Amino acid sequence: MPTLADDRDAIRDVYARYVLSLDTGAAAEFAALYTDDGVFVGGGTGGEDVVGRPSLEAFAAALAPGSMHRLSLNHAIDVDGDTAVCRSSIVVLAGTSVVSTGRVHDELRRVAGGWRIARRTFTPDPG
Repeated sequence: MPTLADDRDAIRDVYARYVLSLDTGAAAEFAALYTDDGVFVGGGTGGEDVVGRPSLEAFAAALAPGSMHRLSLNHAIDVDGDTAVCRSSIVVLAGTSVVSTGRVHDELRRVAGGWRIARRTFTPDPG
């Protein structure tokens, strides 16, 4: 039985893999970090929700690899059995310029294979 520390560590690993897969163009790896029915609310830009692994993979494949460097920070993780909520911060860089910052609210589920994002909501900082 994993401890709370084990669960939090595993969830932090999801976030490390999340930003690395987006930054390097590993679209299939990115999509695999979501549950089968996972949702990226508004695609991070207030547009249409991106729902399900095939759509999430297409979303990630459309991004130019190496054009951005994403940092996922300040993970406040609350675990309740096989579900968790994580509130965190995101900083996106292009070269040495900050192009976006914001807050993320994730709902996660433990499934076969580990923790996966079930629903991600990104709220950009004003400005």
